[in-house]
Amino acid sequence: MNRNRIYFYLFIILLFNALHLISEVHNDNLEEGISETIILLPISFTFTLLIFWSRMYVKNTVENKLITIENKLHFYSFWSVIILLKTGILSFILKGASSLLFNDDEGSEPFFDLAFLAILLAAFSIIIFVYFIEIFLETQKEKQNIKIKLTQYQSEKSIAQYLALKKQLNPHFLFNSFNSLLGLISIDSKKAEYFLQELSNIYRYNLTQSEEVVVPLEKELQMIYSYMSLQKIRFGNHISLEDHIEESKLKLLVPPMTLELLLENAIKHNIVESNKPLKIKIISEDNSIKVINNFQPKNTNYDKSLGIGQKNLINQYKILHTESPSFTVINGYFIAHIPLIKPEL
Repeated sequence: MNRNRIYFYLFIILLFNALHLISEVHNDNLEEGISETIILLPISFTFTLLIFWSRMYVKNTVENKLITIENKLHFYSFWSVIILLKTGILSFILKGASSLLFNDDEGSEPFFDLAFLAILLAAFSIIIFVYFIEIFLETQKEKQNIKIKLTQYQSEKSIAQYLALKKQLNPHFLFNSFNSLLGLISIDSKKAEYFLQELSNIYRYNLTQSEEVVVPLEKELQMIYSYMSLQKIRFGNHISLEDHIEESKLKLLVPPMTLELLLENAIKHNIVESNKPLKIKIISEDNSIKVINNFQPKNTNYDKSLGIGQKNLINQYKILHTESPSFTVINGYFIAHIPLIKPEL
């Protein structure tokens, strides 16, 4: 991008110097015009690049630390002072250089003369021109980035909705749930009623939150305990869930169905038996949570069987947050690290 900017400013400088040379030729001062152009071209180009690079340096170092774009008064005051300082300093430098290069008269002329005023106005005009060009190009770039992010978000949202619909109609989940319910009806009607209520809670949450970008962690945990109630009826004491979440983290956000995806993967891909119970923990750590389960995969193709849900979750986080989820196996435990999103985002 900087190279393109340099080419752009080089073109502008060449254009202005060509106009200056044409003006000198029109006044029958061809030789003087050529000599001035030879000197002015590198000076004006260097001067423009100096303005450009110094602005980038100030923007990337000083401005980001001291000024926020939300505070318009401070923002405009800061850059007005910078522009005036640059104009003054560079005008003195250019006036001194001009006196050395173009002053053929014997004797000394006053420093603050009409020529100095002309240099001052020219320097100010060039600085303002560069700054406005940069602001315009940066604004266009930001708009383009927003459009790209919106496009990505719509794409990821469509994928998330598609996966949510698949889960709503997941035949294996429904088959297992209704089989368990059918068995309970004849054995324990109250437990069957409880089972049906928890199943209803899961699908109600799925339907109501599928359109949301993020939801509070507290809501996700409530849904997860309904989900685990069904799994406890199915697997009994062979499966357990503990959560150690700080109360201050409950209002932080995650994409909907994040915890359900992680628990579903843990149950789907790990052995759940009396001699090998599946133990799942959800703990908070700084501004993130960890979902941990003992790693006892059903088959050796465990790595190949995972991917779609996790990739979708990672892609959502690329749009929503600066950090992404990570999934690792350490010392016999599968650990999913999920960043929490602050509500103001």
